[in-house]
Amino acid sequence: MNTRERIVIYSALALLGALNLSTVLGIGSPEAMADPSAIADELGPATSLILTGEDEPLVLRNSTGHLAWADNAHAQAYSVAFVAPGKAMDPLLRSEQYTEELQDLQEELRTKDQEFMRQIQAYEQQNAGITPDDPRAMEIQQTYEAMRTEYEQWRAKAGARMGQLTASHIEKAYRDMLAAVEVVAERHGIDIVFRFIPTADDFGAVNAPQAHLASRQRLALVYPEALDITDAVLEELSVETE
Repeated sequence: MNTRERIVIYSALALLGALNLSTVLGIGSPEAMADPSAIADELGPATSLILTGEDEPLVLRNSTGHLAWADNAHAQAYSVAFVAPGKAMDPLLRSEQYTEELQDLQEELRTKDQEFMRQIQAYEQQNAGITPDDPRAMEIQQTYEAMRTEYEQWRAKAGARMGQLTASHIEKAYRDMLAAVEVVAERHGIDIVFRFIPTADDFGAVNAPQAHLASRQRLALVYPEALDITDAVLEELSVETE
């Protein structure tokens, strides 16, 4: 075998070896590169992921189920949601457990108010014929004024009782709503729930100050509707909106 023949044979063997190696490794194979099954569906397991950038690398890790990039609670990603408190609290305040207690107090105060008025009216009728010259006029006037003062003082206390009961109802409804929100949040793995008013809700304003207030109360202007968990909270409370 001469030198020329050896060169041709050795070159062919080298080319064949290179082709076999590329086939085994999948190098240059369009089918292997385009095959979706060759792409992994998941990465890991891994304790962290390092992302490079213009500044220092960013290290992402799992911190108690939250994506974290530093060793403090402020450098974590949290799941968020929204609830419209009014849609939950208004039906609660109209429910029987609240209205019955309110009606009982109203009836008690109404009965006492009528009793006061009967006493005052009876005293007025009893002394309707008294003239300023009557020796008893000053005493009668003082007694009448004392009765009116007692009545007004009682009315102030009655108003305070109504206000205190209403305030306690509002707080109780809030606590009931909050408990339902916590249950729903835990069920869906939600970390933070914001109160909001849906932007589609009418202002219900009758003057400019009310309209300004309604616009300022709508803190969330754009949001995914899926983040609104109000319906789930209503279901947890077993209440229905009108």
